Amino acid sequence: MGTHCMNHRKFFLLAILLMMTAGSFCASAWGQQPLYSYTDDNGIQVYTNLPPVNSKAGMKIQGSVPPAEPPPPIAKEESYNAIIEKYAGDYGLDPSLIHSIIATESGFNSKAVSPKGARGLMQLMPATAQRLGVSNSFDPEENIRGGVKHFRSLMDNFNNDLELSLAAYNAGENLVQRLGRVPEIRETKDYVQSVTTKYGKKTAQTQEQEGEKHPPAFRFIDESGILHLTNIPPSR
Repeated sequence: MGTHCMNHRKFFLLAILLMMTAGSFCASAWGQQPLYSYTDDNGIQVYTNLPPVNSKAGMKIQGSVPPAEPPPPIAKEESYNAIIEKYAGDYGLDPSLIHSIIATESGFNSKAVSPKGARGLMQLMPATAQRLGVSNSFDPEENIRGGVKHFRSLMDNFNNDLELSLAAYNAGENLVQRLGRVPEIRETKDYVQSVTTKYGKKTAQTQEQEGEKHPPAFRFIDESGILHLTNIPPSR
């Protein structure tokens, strides 16, 4: 009985000592630490906050053992990098621009739904998604494929003017075409500003701009009435 009380007192005193000498740790944090009590292979009684490498007979644990920390989650943006790069490459757009659009549209939330009903990462309206062949707007790859394809068509329609294309993505292509400028709509102006700020540019780089230019095209009808479409200029 006396030996049991003595061991208990040692255990209690060690716990107090650990809390007092914690240094950079607060007392409440030490209260979360488990304390192990066991006899080692040399017959010495050990009190420690570190578990033994091998199991020990008669080991006692005071306090709860903290669960193993899970690995840090992959950032949402990074998890879509491969998909973004794939379709940005397919449609000749800068992946950084697509990142900026998605960040502004949905904050990389693939399940996002706007008050107007736009869905997914690139916030496709149901009618737009249907026209683009997107059957599930909440599927990240389908949504990005459709969104990038849609934005490529806007860039083509607005002669690669980034601000007009962004305005059309937000407010609708017909309205921007009719006005010939960014509409005086606060949401649209804020949207264009947000994307271009994230992107860090007012103009978009495209594959054509970064790579080789297409050769000039010539269209003419020869003396036999045959139409020619070629990169070779007609002979004089």
